[in-house]
Amino acid sequence: MGLTKYAEQILNIYNYFDGAIVVDRRGTVEYYYNSRRDINTLKDEEILGRSLFEVYRGIKADNSTMMEVIKTGKPLINKHQNLTNYKGETYEGLFSTFPIWDENRIVGAIEIFIYMQNRDTHMNIFAIDSEMTKAEQTKVLSGMISVSDEMELLKRRIGQTAQTDSNVLLYGETGTGKELAAQAIHKSSKRGNMRFISQNCAAIPENLLESILFGTVRGGFTNAENRMGLFEAANRGTLFLDEINSMDMSVQAKLLKAIEEQKITRVGGIQPISVDVRIIAATNVDPLKCLSEGKLREDLYYRLKVVQLCIPPLRKRKEDIIPLTEYYVDFFNQTMSRQIKGVTEKVKEAFMNHSWPGNVRELRNMIESGFNLCESDYIDLKDIDSDMLFIRGKSIDISDERECENNLKQKMKKFEKHIIRQALIHCKSQTKAAELLGISRQTLNNKIKDLNISESLDGE
Repeated sequence: MGLTKYAEQILNIYNYFDGAIVVDRRGTVEYYYNSRRDINTLKDEEILGRSLFEVYRGIKADNSTMMEVIKTGKPLINKHQNLTNYKGETYEGLFSTFPIWDENRIVGAIEIFIYMQNRDTHMNIFAIDSEMTKAEQTKVLSGMISVSDEMELLKRRIGQTAQTDSNVLLYGETGTGKELAAQAIHKSSKRGNMRFISQNCAAIPENLLESILFGTVRGGFTNAENRMGLFEAANRGTLFLDEINSMDMSVQAKLLKAIEEQKITRVGGIQPISVDVRIIAATNVDPLKCLSEGKLREDLYYRLKVVQLCIPPLRKRKEDIIPLTEYYVDFFNQTMSRQIKGVTEKVKEAFMNHSWPGNVRELRNMIESGFNLCESDYIDLKDIDSDMLFIRGKSIDISDERECENNLKQKMKKFEKHIIRQALIHCKSQTKAAELLGISRQTLNNKIKDLNISESLDGE
């Protein structure tokens, strides 16, 4: 039985990761994902079907985390490793490894990792020295593609905020670019040449988040090992905590204590460890609503919101849509080795009329979809996901060929597919999407299958 089909389901555990690798029981690579080609240039076609021991120098059956998990059946969480691939590229990261079960038998393992090197986003954010000139700061902020007044004001405030060491609370809908704003603050600050570590709090089970943040001590609980947490890994740098409103209240209390004292204690340990970390937190729901609903501690809220910045949704800054479109066309031309000249006027019109519930991430995905299907110099509406056509309750006529689809049943099916996809994009999990739609998880799963909805939706 192939393992690739399990990968996307398992990856739902994490919304923020730099890469993942799946191997079978023998250590043969069956799935590979790497979003950080600036650190590790390996591509899936270069290692699929190869042995794990060929891909990484120094990795053997007796020291491989993946083979250990396959042997013991026990996951390894947040393990620090230094790896060197067969090209000679060396990198360090935090690795979490899980066994893959088929009924009562382990058939392989999946390892998800976050690189510890400074994170450069796919937007044009540059590595910098600790002391930035005004010109260098301008270059960093120019990586946030925008022409709207709202975004230009936000960039000015990011530049001002970066000059201090104050905690920051970001508020923005899913897909607006909260991590990009957090990285801009980090890279424009005196901590810019130190580590920037990002963690989506909603992506980690409640019983694991505390150990991932603060680390663990061998013997502190069953199977515990000596492992640093994200606070220690981000020492002297910046720790970005997204969707902090999803964090359990008991962990929020410990986070507040760590921020106030600049000290943490590993889970199962008693020795305080001093840390120097700037915290940038984010919510995808209005922070005041989080307070009123009891999802965010009031004392933590006031400790974090020394500076509070709001990232406007794309529907409220539509003048940025075309510049962003042009940017992503250039970006995918480079990454896909294409020569697409742009999008047609019909596509531009559709983009300007769309409400963009998935914000900039949805726009990026839409253009990437067009690059996969376009056969001419310009991306046309026929090259873009047909769900896009249901904009503000009306459809767009894209060709005579599709006029035959204009019956009520087909329109309702397309509209249902569109609504479900947007719920999945917004909620980032089937369980939450089902709650939002007012249906059961099983009903949603059946509709996903019946409507052939892709579940490999890009995470924030």
